[in-house]
Amino acid sequence: MATLLPGGQATVRGSREPYGPRVVSGELQCEASMTCQRCLQPVTVALQGSIHWGLVFSEREMQSLDQDLDPILIEEGQLFLRQAIEDEMVLLLPIMPMHESCDNGWIPDPEPGDVSEKESPFAVLAALKNEQGS
Repeated sequence: MATLLPGGQATVRGSREPYGPRVVSGELQCEASMTCQRCLQPVTVALQGSIHWGLVFSEREMQSLDQDLDPILIEEGQLFLRQAIEDEMVLLLPIMPMHESCDNGWIPDPEPGDVSEKESPFAVLAALKNEQGS
């Protein structure tokens, strides 16, 4: 779970080439509060990304859109810009947020030794069998 923190910035520009698609491009910056997956304490993650959208009005237009553009379907004649930017921010979230270093008291297990060095738990049964059989 993540919470986008206030103070984020979005710089957005629109353009259109003659007989070309309508294009929205820009940069996104914000911070999100998440839970560190090592220590389970809150961690603030910086998010930065860029957008390069092609505005389309139908799925047919989406098929013919340049591959360099991410299609954004315009519904009811409007671009819901805030929702589209929030969706892009969600895509920037890390899968496993972590602090640079965590002091959670966890100590890794020591390197396991050679298994053959340990006595088999069945050795006691073999000794009992040998005592009864002799």
